[in-house]
Amino acid sequence: MVDVKYEIQNIVLSVTYEDTEFDLERLAGLLEGARYDPEVFPGIAYKSVDPTASFLIFASGKMNCVGAKSMGGAKRAIEKLTENLRNSGVEIDKEPQVKVQNMVASFDFGREFDLETIARNFRNTEYEPEVFPGLVFRLDDPKVVVLLFVSGKGVCAGAKSEADIEEAAGRITEAIE
Repeated sequence: MVDVKYEIQNIVLSVTYEDTEFDLERLAGLLEGARYDPEVFPGIAYKSVDPTASFLIFASGKMNCVGAKSMGGAKRAIEKLTENLRNSGVEIDKEPQVKVQNMVASFDFGREFDLETIARNFRNTEYEPEVFPGLVFRLDDPKVVVLLFVSGKGVCAGAKSEADIEEAAGRITEAIE
């Protein structure tokens, strides 16, 4: 692994409770701090504090979990919410299916970049400094987008795993050495 520092900023997961339907009106009253206004949005917005994660809960038994900064934290938040649901009388027979939709990480490559040169040398890039100060670098394997900045910092989006993030850091480093 190349020596690129990275930090996961956000993980987005889809969570499916198979053969389960939620009574959102009832759940909103049971989950402390839950917000439910069906006129505005067809789901419950709920924030877990420890570990930190936010959920959108739908009547279909599906949820989105966002805001966790580690897979361990995301899984603990989902387990804790599942336990709270079971304890409040919601029938959940199976453990939920969890799928990573997106991981976002910040990079520090430890050196500055000449974005003009990178843009000229690679076809899978976009650089329009009058519109956005970063260079957009699209990778096919792993299928992610990395935003690079002159400062040597970057943002990786679209990863499905931490291995994808590390692989992206390595590929960018190899490409622009």
